[in-house]
Amino acid sequence: MTQRGMSDETAARELARQIETYSNAIVAFAVLQALGYSYSFGTSKLFNCLVKTADYLALGLTLTFVLVAVLMVIALIFLRRTMQSLSGEYAGIVKKIYRAKLVAVVLASMMPIVVTVTYGVRDYQGKHNCAKPTPPAHTFSHYRDQGADFSVSAVRGSAQDTVEPG
Repeated sequence: MTQRGMSDETAARELARQIETYSNAIVAFAVLQALGYSYSFGTSKLFNCLVKTADYLALGLTLTFVLVAVLMVIALIFLRRTMQSLSGEYAGIVKKIYRAKLVAVVLASMMPIVVTVTYGVRDYQGKHNCAKPTPPAHTFSHYRDQGADFSVSAVRGSAQDTVEPG
């Protein structure tokens, strides 16, 4: 085999490795996005209430999740076609693997869509009965309510108190 033939084969292997990395990253992103969103929706009262009650937030999130899912599917289809062209006699196996990846992406992408449509877009009794979440104790208003003085003169005075004369 010629030097050029070996470098073409090496380049094809490297390209296949990169394509596989990209496709795995797409699948991982879909799964982590679904788990992260569902976890946040289920554990954060503030986020849960916002999705349910903020005008058009649930609809916007749903459309965003659908768009991202479609883009991930399109990307996986193009990656599969490229991998099949590089894989020669293993094209059938590559096709099956990428079909499984497509199924995983579609199923994972459906989780945040279903959660958002079910609880945010769809109307049901008690949807707007969210308890007003209390802000965390470390917010600006908490310290102001405790008597802290955030005026410019107070801040300047405290800064001057800490500066040692030179």
